[in-house]
Amino acid sequence: MKRLLVVALVALGCSGGAPRKIGGQPSWRQGTTIAADGSTETLVEFSPPGPARQRYGESPSPAPHSALGDAVVAAAQRVAAALGKPAPIADGRLFAVAEELAAVAPEDGVIAYSLVEFALYRHGIVEPSPHLLVVWGDLSRPELIVEQLAPRLPELLELGASTRLGIGAAQRADNGDGVVIFAMQGSSVMLRPIPRSVAADAVVPIVGTVLGPFRGPEVFVTRDDGSVVSLASRPGATEFAAELDCTGRRGAQQIEVTAADASGSTVLANFPVWCGQDPPTTIRVATDDRPVQSATDAEQRILALVNQERQTHGLGPLVWDDHVAQVARGHSEEMQRTGAVAHISPLTGSAADRVRTAGIKTAAVLENVARAYGVREAHSGLMNSPGHRANVLSSVATHLGVGVVLGENVAGRRELFVTQVFTRVPPRIDPAAVAAVVRDRINKVRTLASHPHLDRTAQDLADQLARGDDRDRAVAQAKRTLDAVAARYRRVGSVITAVGDLDALTAEALLASSVATEVGIGIAQGPHPDIGEGAIWIVLFLGEV
Repeated sequence: MKRLLVVALVALGCSGGAPRKIGGQPSWRQGTTIAADGSTETLVEFSPPGPARQRYGESPSPAPHSALGDAVVAAAQRVAAALGKPAPIADGRLFAVAEELAAVAPEDGVIAYSLVEFALYRHGIVEPSPHLLVVWGDLSRPELIVEQLAPRLPELLELGASTRLGIGAAQRADNGDGVVIFAMQGSSVMLRPIPRSVAADAVVPIVGTVLGPFRGPEVFVTRDDGSVVSLASRPGATEFAAELDCTGRRGAQQIEVTAADASGSTVLANFPVWCGQDPPTTIRVATDDRPVQSATDAEQRILALVNQERQTHGLGPLVWDDHVAQVARGHSEEMQRTGAVAHISPLTGSAADRVRTAGIKTAAVLENVARAYGVREAHSGLMNSPGHRANVLSSVATHLGVGVVLGENVAGRRELFVTQVFTRVPPRIDPAAVAAVVRDRINKVRTLASHPHLDRTAQDLADQLARGDDRDRAVAQAKRTLDAVAARYRRVGSVITAVGDLDALTAEALLASSVATEVGIGIAQGPHPDIGEGAIWIVLFLGEV
């Protein structure tokens, strides 16, 4: 009998190119090609048999009975009872997912998460990242399979992956040996059923509720053109209601529902709706065969993938920041130590807190976190999540630090804990050009006349603030200068602010409730205690004649 091997998988997705068909006795290492970066890829095609679900969000279906399946379900129920946890539901949909994955599980590697994801979508399951246990052995001996699975079940139940379970098996040798896939998945969202594909001009309601401890749900979509938008919704504390409009769209629209708990924002659902097309029945996958040589190697490969993605979408490359990377590594080390892949730490707080504690001054902080078994797998999984994709393709970010910490060796692959921290160092500006932009934005809201004295005074104050002069003294000097034209105005109001990104500035915010008729604008660039070097200082004097 083949030695039994238990493998725990928690990974993100990846996708790839031209296929090699998997047959009845699949081998993951069927044929290779050489990728552009010199790495080796294994190309496979996954075409699960049988019908797929037509809708997401339906109730779990009855599970099929078998000696193996019944034995595993009973074992999970016993462990749950011993821990005082709710017994997981035997979900026929997860049984089907596990059965399909068993047919393609590699003996010398982990299952590519893109295959896991594809199988979940086929069976109408929207929750990401199931926990998988893979056991190789004699399929005619259920008691031996249970013996290997049982020690891992308490860990999964303690992680909260206790809502539903599935079991699938495939014979992979003439002597009866094969592979068993055990899937356990938590769920913290309830969706009103949603069609997997709709007409090209359809409007699809995205309606549901998130379950405790999550609150404040948001709905995002990655459009077929790659853009990411937040869908207008009518959110409550736990309810959400949005609409996906397929008008003018064709192909996959990737929907994501997020909500927050004490650990920060979490993806609770991630699934594609196909506008004007049927969902695919086949997925083509290139595995990430190039091994991770070191954490530093993985970090630089992730940076390269991020910048390739940005170049594809017409964005400039991000600059590597060693100081920020140290912050990212610290968070990845904590995730590896605790097993919690989250944005908010009970020890270090949020990403912004960690950056601030490190003494880094920046105009923006964005963060992605992931746990995966390959560099491209981690990257592709993040790009398949609208919220994480938006960070990678942010027009605000200018710098990036990546922290990778290696975890367990799973079937020849090192577990990767990944943190990406995006920051902004404002580029150099032309103050006169920025002043013209600010004036144009103001005039689109309300036309204000310029006044030379207001302009000069505003510019003098902006220059002093950008040099780091004492703010109180500089403001007092500006007030004395304005006294020369005091008789002209009933009142002169002021706006003094600094930004790292001019796009974050709106005329409505600058003008607020002012009834001014004249304006003076001063623009300068220099250090700011929070934004750091290159902050754009903006001074407005608003005169009411």
